[in-house]
Amino acid sequence: MKTCSVTGCNNPVWGKGVCKNHSFKSLLKKSPTKKDNDQRNNFFMEIWNERPHMCEHCGKSLGQDPRSYMFDHILEKSTHQSLSFEKDNIWLVCLECHDNKTRGILTDKYKEKINFVKTKFDRS
Repeated sequence: MKTCSVTGCNNPVWGKGVCKNHSFKSLLKKSPTKKDNDQRNNFFMEIWNERPHMCEHCGKSLGQDPRSYMFDHILEKSTHQSLSFEKDNIWLVCLECHDNKTRGILTDKYKEKINFVKTKFDRS
């Protein structure tokens, strides 16, 4: 895993080479269109307000400010677009857990969640 490019910081990075503590702190990533952005942000904020601000994979605190990386699509939206706005297909996760899953490092807990979502939405 890459670490932050800021001298002395060993936090994991997501995207531009710096960790969440040294990056621009926007609420959520912007979409190409305002309508898409509003729909996604409203959906994510619903989830944020309904669930504890803890990583659903490892239990680490996520703090008080939601970031786009914290909303992990269990079945990727690129291959399962119809599940993009299904709450059961979203897990609140820390940067490290999201990064590991994105790189294909799946724990038994992630595999169980993936199987749950596949079964619930009849995906193979």
